[in-house]
Amino acid sequence: MNRKQGFTLIELLVVIAIIAILMGILMPALSKVRKQARMIRCQANLKQYAIAGKLYSNDNDGFFPYSFRWLFKSGIGGHNWHDPEANLNEHPELAGDMWKYLKGTGVHLCPDFDVIVRTHGCGGTWEHMTRCDIPLDPQYGYTMNSYLNGDAYNSVPSEYKLKFGTKGFQKDAMVKNPARVFYFGEENPFTIPGVSNAGINDNNLRAWPNGTTDCFATFHKARGGDLTQGVSNASFVDGHVEIVSPYPADETPHNTFVMSWPGGYPIPNW
Repeated sequence: MNRKQGFTLIELLVVIAIIAILMGILMPALSKVRKQARMIRCQANLKQYAIAGKLYSNDNDGFFPYSFRWLFKSGIGGHNWHDPEANLNEHPELAGDMWKYLKGTGVHLCPDFDVIVRTHGCGGTWEHMTRCDIPLDPQYGYTMNSYLNGDAYNSVPSEYKLKFGTKGFQKDAMVKNPARVFYFGEENPFTIPGVSNAGINDNNLRAWPNGTTDCFATFHKARGGDLTQGVSNASFVDGHVEIVSPYPADETPHNTFVMSWPGGYPIPNW
């Protein structure tokens, strides 16, 4: 009687080796696809923010929301972006001017930002911009350009205010180049020495020419795993979304400020 022959040990080892080789080839590719998917999700979120910004302006005679009250009516500080007690779906009484255009959309948090915050936690350059006495439960990871009807204009030297007015860029029609001025962007939850001395803490991005305040995030596509050496995403006043970077950081005006300034060229440098 013939008996069915099983695999020999050598044949099993060959099959296992082939599977291992295939996994070695496929895993990096799958990891890259997952990263690309997260990047697309983050960009799609910002596209929704751009649409919400347009809807707000259309309903408010072309005005931008005030940058300290666009998301939370309490304005600056408080680190509401990672405070579970400040969830706007559960506490709509805390919501700012633009919330009614964004509520229920589920577009407030980039997956990469969420992972980074939960993985690294408090300490070091994080502690200054993160309240360590409350849970790290990131909910709102996007920030608004503070030169668009915001407090950043208070720091503009008088010679520029003479040109653009004391109240600054309150309306979308006042922006000189809508395709090159960002509206909403991503910001790091940590500082970068020599590039920025502040991370996200109030969903309000205020860049200065010398790079001593806020800057675009750097945690996407970070080279060599260094979270200070990557790129981020931003939506622009005209509604499009693109990849942005605070670098080069060894010259002024810094790149974040270049894409923040609504007054057109030449870009001021004070």
